[in-house]
Amino acid sequence: MKKSNIHPCSHTLATWGLLLLLAPQLGWAAATPAGTVISSTSTVSYDVAGEAQDPVTSLAVTVTVDELIHPTLTWQDGTPVAVNSPGSNDALTFLLTNSGNGQEAFGLTRTNGPAPLPAGNYTPLNGSAGPIFLENNLLAGFQASGPNADTAYVPGTNDPNLAAGTGQIIYVISDTPSVASNTLGEVRLTATSLTAGAAAAATPGASTAGLVGCTANCAAVFATAYGQTSVTGSYIASGMSLVVNKTVASVLDPNGAATLVPGAALTYQISVTLSGAGTATNLVITDPLPASTTYVTGSITVGGVAKTDAADADNAQFAANTVSVSLGNVAAPANFVITFRATIN
Repeated sequence: MKKSNIHPCSHTLATWGLLLLLAPQLGWAAATPAGTVISSTSTVSYDVAGEAQDPVTSLAVTVTVDELIHPTLTWQDGTPVAVNSPGSNDALTFLLTNSGNGQEAFGLTRTNGPAPLPAGNYTPLNGSAGPIFLENNLLAGFQASGPNADTAYVPGTNDPNLAAGTGQIIYVISDTPSVASNTLGEVRLTATSLTAGAAAAATPGASTAGLVGCTANCAAVFATAYGQTSVTGSYIASGMSLVVNKTVASVLDPNGAATLVPGAALTYQISVTLSGAGTATNLVITDPLPASTTYVTGSITVGGVAKTDAADADNAQFAANTVSVSLGNVAAPANFVITFRATIN
């Protein structure tokens, strides 16, 4: 018998766009990469008068998987970030994920105090250090300077370019004007696909043909309008701030010099400063003794006043190899200086 002559089928952009858009909801283990060619055939086997005939196989049906462009943004802080008023260079933390199936670059923008502005809210300002930073993955949390400093985002220069399924931590940095305590300030972060055609993709499922990097049949299918996603994070203005600094105030070695040799005595100084307005309750400073050192008995001072090491009527003690000072409820502004000594073993 004559084999059938079935011609290959070519997929429509709308059909494959729909299938790809359904992929996340269907819970697929891994999205098929954009540009993947899927080929299949059908075979019919049969008998005539009890005699097996040669199988008949169709021509191959070939489709090329489109790229699903699907950015997602999540605000990582979860609750409003407390900031001083006025204050500067406070970070909101976001995660941008390429939830699509191909390499994709995204542009980033921020909107301060997105409309409509709720009554009583304030509008944060762009951070004086810069408005947006990309984490360099060397150290968690925003690093403004030093060897682990995160990278200032420059549109068109270092836009996040993410492989499918990967993400980028983004810091939105803001200054806070003088506002009332307990008021909220919001910032919206938006990530937009940089693939040509995104500006015309007004509805989810819109597509554009001739995607660079794919075959002629490969299209970009936008899972979100304009290949865009946005999320809002917030700050809460606090009327009080607390800063603690620890230094080695002096060194005295057994020879009366200031060399850091075994037997040298180190005087540690801890400065606790409260500014603004408000009360810090149950304020306790703890300082575990550094490794390779031995505490000098009776060396704790608070505000220049000597304290005992025992857990007695004064507010300091040395126990479990730790210096601790309980300051109780402290109204701002206030400043405390604590010292103690330890020798290098």
